[in-house]
Amino acid sequence: MLFVTILKALPGKYEEATRLCRHPKVPENVEVKMFLGLFGKPDAIVIFEAPDASTAGDFAMQFGRVAESSTLLALPIEEFKWTW
Repeated sequence: MLFVTILKALPGKYEEATRLCRHPKVPENVEVKMFLGLFGKPDAIVIFEAPDASTAGDFAMQFGRVAESSTLLALPIEEFKWTW
């Protein structure tokens, strides 16, 4: 399953947040696809694969001490069932 975590660094925690994004603790069953720093808010996003939502939450939780974060399930647009 693909997930996106959105990070907004907490006041005074920008440098620590940057260090954590460069060297996160990544479990064996999680594959980080990309860390992207952004100009403006949010400050960064993490795109990663995890086998399930629980594992994704465990991985993303480490960012909570340095940033406001939210983790979203990401699906290929082809999997969306559009109804009008």
